[in-house]
Amino acid sequence: MRKVLAAQEKGAIGVILVEDVHNQSAVADFQAQAANYWPAQPPRVERYTLKSWSDGVRIPVVQLSVAAAERLVSGSGRTLRDLARTAEARGGVTLVALDVAVTMKATVDHQTVQDRSVIAVLEGGDAALTHEAVIVSAHFDHDGADGPRILNGADDDGSGTVALVDIAEAYALAALAGQRPRRSVIFAAWNSEERGLLGAWAYTEDPMVPLDRIAAVVNMDMIGRDEKVQLGGGGRFRGLEIQTAQSNSNATNIIGTVRAPALRTAIERANQAFGLDLRFRYDNNASNLMRRSDHWPFIQRGVPGVWVHTGLHPDYHTVNDRPEKINYPKMEKIARLVYQASWDLANADDRPRLTPLTGSPREISRP
Repeated sequence: MRKVLAAQEKGAIGVILVEDVHNQSAVADFQAQAANYWPAQPPRVERYTLKSWSDGVRIPVVQLSVAAAERLVSGSGRTLRDLARTAEARGGVTLVALDVAVTMKATVDHQTVQDRSVIAVLEGGDAALTHEAVIVSAHFDHDGADGPRILNGADDDGSGTVALVDIAEAYALAALAGQRPRRSVIFAAWNSEERGLLGAWAYTEDPMVPLDRIAAVVNMDMIGRDEKVQLGGGGRFRGLEIQTAQSNSNATNIIGTVRAPALRTAIERANQAFGLDLRFRYDNNASNLMRRSDHWPFIQRGVPGVWVHTGLHPDYHTVNDRPEKINYPKMEKIARLVYQASWDLANADDRPRLTPLTGSPREISRP
């Protein structure tokens, strides 16, 4: 989008986007790219709706395959990969004239779809801190049906949504018994996570509780399975080590603590009662997991956040993500862990803080 808008501003009358022609073994180059994953000053994402973005583009934009683009540049005597590499070199690229004619036409049909997240609030018991809050969240949307194929989404993210309801019930029962944490707790079931984290992004744009009053976000997305990465699993597992479900039968990943060490401390302390194998390994990874769930918009707005995630598996986003495959005993322990950790965060004297970025991406990625 930013490239298109920049080209339009410079007078371009159209833009042709081409699929990535770079070396697909991006893992080897990841450390050089990782600095962009944690910008010291996160870019401001303007009003996060597709309409507002597309309305800014007034020129036609099309996407071509690499093969079709190669034919367009063939008259230059250079390959598309060579031109792409030159364009990314310091100083940019000298314009290359192509003896071809391209006719482009694009139309956009806007359809407004109403979207709703579900929010509940338990008020804190300390008059001095009740205006602050901890968010416990999951997303309730999924990919739905593809003709006769039903994608149940038991793990992604039925597991997190079920845990969210159970945790909210536990807080409600505690309140009935006269026990409340000092800060308020917001229970958020986000919508449209699968469409680009739209529910969480929308909240950060128009929050019920101002973001500077949010102490932390604990997000649950896929907490019901055992991570499994097979040889030849495809692009969905890029950058992840080959591993068996058995090796992860009592494990869960905690993603995001590299910028909020206090959240790691709180979760590790709470886990002493449950004995889960906590793995802090995906904050900087070529799979880009950091940006793939609803904690990410909050981190981008300066709010400490973590994603509790038992990992990807071959059934992820397929019809095989079914309830009978859930590891229920582990899922229960994770729900109890999140309940205890969120209670401790809501009850603590001090709030977690996002730490400034220091060191190289390699240093940042260490557990």
